[in-house]
Amino acid sequence: MKSIYLLRSSGQKRRLVSSKNLLRRAALLCCLLLGTYVLTSCSAPGSQSQPITGKLRVTGSTALLPLAQEAGKLFEQQYPGTKIEVSGGGSGHGLDAVTAQQAEIGNSDIYANPAIYPDPNLTDHIVCVTPFEMITNPGITVPSLTQQQIIDIFSTGKINNWSQLGGPDLKITPIVRPSNSGTRATFRKYILGGRDEKGTLLTTDSSTTVRDTVAKTPGAIGYVAASYVTNAIHTVEIDNQKGTVSTISSGKYNFWSYEHMYTLGSDDATLEAFLQFMLGSDVQQKAQEMGYVPINSIQTPGVASVSP
Repeated sequence: MKSIYLLRSSGQKRRLVSSKNLLRRAALLCCLLLGTYVLTSCSAPGSQSQPITGKLRVTGSTALLPLAQEAGKLFEQQYPGTKIEVSGGGSGHGLDAVTAQQAEIGNSDIYANPAIYPDPNLTDHIVCVTPFEMITNPGITVPSLTQQQIIDIFSTGKINNWSQLGGPDLKITPIVRPSNSGTRATFRKYILGGRDEKGTLLTTDSSTTVRDTVAKTPGAIGYVAASYVTNAIHTVEIDNQKGTVSTISSGKYNFWSYEHMYTLGSDDATLEAFLQFMLGSDVQQKAQEMGYVPINSIQTPGVASVSP
C-alpha cells in the first residue's frame, strides 16, 4: 500500500492521508458498513451505523482558522447533532493540544517534527494551501519588495527607512509573530533563509492582531495569510509575484504552506466525517473564495509518492 509524503519541510516525513486516500477509506467504510448490515440485519434488525453526533475540538493555526470556522458552521448545519468548537492559538498550540488529547484536531501550517511529536498515531490530513502575503500600513504604497530587501528589513537591519525603498521618510517597523507561530516558521524558512527576525514582537499568535497592528502603526510591515487581507492594509508583492495557483505551482512564489489537520487517528465517526467534509466541494469552494488554494488545484515538485 502506498503512502504519500510531502517533502516541503526540513527533512521530516510523516505519513498523511491524502484526499484520494480519504475517498478510498470512505468507500471502504461504506462497503464495510453495508456488509455488516447485511450480515446482522436478520439477527439484529435494530442495528445501525454509528451516528454523526457530538463535539469536536479544533484548535491551532490562525492561518487556517477562518476556513475551519466556516467549515464548522456548514458541518453543524448538515449534522444538527454536532458541535464544532474552533479556536486559534498558533500551530505549536494545535500540535500540543492534539497530542495531549486536549483537542480532536490540531491545525498547523507546518509539519509535526517526529522528534518533538513521536506518537505513531499522529496522522496528517492536508486540507488546502495557504498563500501568505506581505502587508504594510496603508500609508506605505511600495508595490513590491525583493526577497533580499525583506531579509534586510526583518533580519539584517540594513534597510530601516521606507525612503531607502522609494517610499516616505519614515522608520520601518517590522511586526514579528511569536515563536509558536507556524506562519513565522514558514516565513523564516522560505523568505529569510533561516535567519532570525528583529522587530516588534507580538505576545500572542493571532493573524488578526498582526493585521490590525500593521494597519494602525505608521511605517509597519508584517505578513498574514491571504484570507486575512482587507482594505485596512496594503499588500506588497514579493519579487513582483503574487501567491496564485500558477506562481506557487511553478515555484515563482515561495511564501505559502500546506494546511494540516492532525489527529490521533480518525476512528470516531464524527471526526472521520468532518475530515472528509473538509475535502468536499462545499468547503473547497469556500476555501477558494476566502483566498486559500483548494488542495486538488495545486501541483508542486514538493510532493512525492513513496512506498514505506
